[in-house]
Amino acid sequence: MNQTLPRPARLAQKREYGVLQDFQNRWLSPLAFAFALLSLSGTAFAQDNLYRAELVLFERLDAAASIGEQMQTRRPDANPEVQQQLWVAGPGGRVSSDLSLIPRHELTLTAAAARLENSGRYRVLMASGWVQSFPPDYQGEPMRVSLGNMLDEAGEREVQGYIDIDRLRYLHVTAHLDHWQPVQTTAEPGSAGSAPTSAEATPDSSQASAKNNLDSSSQSEGGEFAAGNLETTPRADKELLTWLHETRRMRSEEIHYLDSPSLGLLVYFKPIKDQGGAQ
Repeated sequence: MNQTLPRPARLAQKREYGVLQDFQNRWLSPLAFAFALLSLSGTAFAQDNLYRAELVLFERLDAAASIGEQMQTRRPDANPEVQQQLWVAGPGGRVSSDLSLIPRHELTLTAAAARLENSGRYRVLMASGWVQSFPPDYQGEPMRVSLGNMLDEAGEREVQGYIDIDRLRYLHVTAHLDHWQPVQTTAEPGSAGSAPTSAEATPDSSQASAKNNLDSSSQSEGGEFAAGNLETTPRADKELLTWLHETRRMRSEEIHYLDSPSLGLLVYFKPIKDQGGAQ
């Protein structure tokens, strides 16, 4: 048997229900709608800033014989600790990466990589890409690169360093790659063709020579080649061939080329208009 509430109690209950309905209609529904809009706008914002980034890193096969500057006794600053891996070659050449890499045959730069290899003068060390959002004012995290031949004495690959991508008004790519080689047999002191030691070379002459021979890698937006910051103590396990230290501003859908006497890097960014194009 249903119990009928007194009229004052029913009125109070009705008023309470009305207050709850008003609160839901006036506040909760607009808030839910606003959150939905933010979610949609955030998704659209991410899609508007999606890019496919592509990189091809290659080596000049005759570089060691043609480089005039002798850098065996020079050592660049040690690379910082980098957590994220872009392309790290392990035992047997197995590649590790923290990115979802796009297969080489699907890249826009596939044809460029093939032409380099078919010329017989270059060896492609890395050719891959990935999809990522690069919103305005994006500060990238350096991504480790370790590839090339294995230097048994040093216990590491011949190319070591990192690549970093930022976005200010434009996308900017920083390549900080050191190219090492096995220790070469040194000539007798004073013989023709022997490299000057740090004691024989004056600071002015060594800096000028390095600047002339590494001009393409030194004229970066991040500053000029600074030979004075290098150590001159040789290592027993490896010696420096050259390096690629450069920051370059990028334009979308244009192929950009960063180079050093022994290494070259092709960079390409393609904006992705919709989420379906990211697959």
